[in-house]
Amino acid sequence: MPSLPITLDAALRDARSPDPNVRNLAVRHLPAALLAELGEVPPGLHVAAGHPRGEAVVAALTTALDDPVVAVRALAATGLAQLGEPDVIPRIDPWLANPDPGPDAGHLRECAAITCVLLGLAAAPEHLLKPTDDDDPTRLVEAASSAAHPLRPPGHVPSDLSRVTYEAALGRITAALRAPAADLRFQAAGGLVELAGRAAEPALCAALEGEPHPRVRFALVQALAELDPPGPEACVRLAAVVADPAADTDLAFAAALGLAAARDPRGGPPLVLALARADDRGRALEALAALGPAAPPAAVPLALKIARGWFTPAVTRVRAAYALVRMAPATGQPLFDELARSRRPAVQEAVADARAGLALLTLKDMSKKT
Repeated sequence: MPSLPITLDAALRDARSPDPNVRNLAVRHLPAALLAELGEVPPGLHVAAGHPRGEAVVAALTTALDDPVVAVRALAATGLAQLGEPDVIPRIDPWLANPDPGPDAGHLRECAAITCVLLGLAAAPEHLLKPTDDDDPTRLVEAASSAAHPLRPPGHVPSDLSRVTYEAALGRITAALRAPAADLRFQAAGGLVELAGRAAEPALCAALEGEPHPRVRFALVQALAELDPPGPEACVRLAAVVADPAADTDLAFAAALGLAAARDPRGGPPLVLALARADDRGRALEALAALGPAAPPAAVPLALKIARGWFTPAVTRVRAAYALVRMAPATGQPLFDELARSRRPAVQEAVADARAGLALLTLKDMSKKT
């Protein structure tokens, strides 16, 4: 963990400074300074209670919620969320509800959304998954629930303060998808996936259907693409984005990555185009490898050119050969084997990663067939 520019004692002292820059630095680093002294602690509620100065830290951050400086107020809210303090939620509700288009209100809205996500994650970890009693501890079942929420992930176990906090955070992020402010909708898209996982799919699909703001649309497409994997409804929406001639390059590529994760070949054309873009080439090759034989035939000669390119970085050549092993094994395997004989450490590391990726994709293919 990198060293902090201020100690816990100094941060507590400076949180009361009349100088706004000093307060900003203190409030920014108060949670990290406390967590550093606590050591490696998992996310949870009331984490600060485990430290002798924890109560003072929470009090200082709570006081800072009324600071005249917007940035300090915002930092105080996210700091309290990092420490798992649910009492911050009603304090940020006015921020979430404020439709003011100005930058200060927008900053507070976005930080309020981040606060909800951090608190939801703090409340959720020990309650999200419930192993079965059979011999496979990795298989999960739906846990009993006395207060079902339409977006609760399978396995979420409601439990006192954890349940209340999780539901409060999830409810606010869900509502934020329909907020008047675009900046809040933008934050809610990714936040909902973090809190609800696959259960977020219907709400994200519905939000994408009528979303006019380009930046928010991009966030919604990215969120759908991050589902593990996107389901049928999400794939319908992502395929529509790919097929839309008005969709810009970045939006279509994000949708294509999600479709590839779902093994849906409708995402193929933007992936082929992305092979010509240096910044997107690596992710495109990974996605084409996921599609395997379902990848567009046009991708094979382009990947072959990359794999044989003398001036192409060796790691990229390995990645291209890895994609070819999946798309056209007879062409890709000899190239991959040739690269695997390299003595360069960077190439050996890339080959090892590629082999692990191939094994994982093979397992996923087998699971889809059974």
